[in-house]
Amino acid sequence: MATAKVLLSSGSLYIYPLEKTFYLASRAGFDGVELVANEIYHKPRVVEYLRELALIAPIEVIHAPFFVDGGSGEKINSLLKSVELARGLGIQKVVFHPPRRFPLEFKYLRWFKRIRDYSLVGGEVSLSLEIMPAFPLGGWRLNLFSVNTREGLAAFARERRLNITMDTTHTGTWGWDLVETFTILNARGLVNHIHFSDFYPWREHVWPGKGCLELEKFVDFLKEKGYRDTITLEVSPHELPEDDLEKIRMFEKIIFWLKGQG
Repeated sequence: MATAKVLLSSGSLYIYPLEKTFYLASRAGFDGVELVANEIYHKPRVVEYLRELALIAPIEVIHAPFFVDGGSGEKINSLLKSVELARGLGIQKVVFHPPRRFPLEFKYLRWFKRIRDYSLVGGEVSLSLEIMPAFPLGGWRLNLFSVNTREGLAAFARERRLNITMDTTHTGTWGWDLVETFTILNARGLVNHIHFSDFYPWREHVWPGKGCLELEKFVDFLKEKGYRDTITLEVSPHELPEDDLEKIRMFEKIIFWLKGQG
């Protein structure tokens, strides 16, 4: 029976050379890599470089850069570059963040709201908008991002022909139930990607099982519903041991959990 594709985010190993992500992904048995493209555009002959890496493990998803200036419009350029790169490499999915409301990413926000049909931007590449975390301030949870409620994101994606990336740790920052959140976001079948990690107040991207999220219930729900799209393990590199063989063993357990029939 077909199962979801389980990927490794290069962000989980961002403190190491990018090549290491691909070697470990291949050794552990991941279906591929989600490439976080924050630094990649500074490399010469980037397409050729990534094609060589993809011989080790396929690149299934590109995550558009987010450590760029949205106020200057650079986030627009980097998203469009990500789409162009995906087309050149035959990658069908690009994940991106909504604009910040504080500090205001004015140019990016104006462009983001002006696009009425994102399928015209992506073409054969699916653009998948990610749900973002709450920002804690005292006893409050602040929303720093545009269209960043469950209902708001679902409506925006539906109206603008976008897909949705559900991030479990981001969901946890809001105190939302994972199954309920997936159900709301996927009411029109728009969730085509999941970022998978745990949450422990206020630590994000914790190793699954070391936080407070009901991940077992969520994984069982996804299997029951027949989810067949991509799931990326996206944890902090500080959640991983230094020894590479230990990393591989931990990765193998996650893959077995997400793909297993139990």
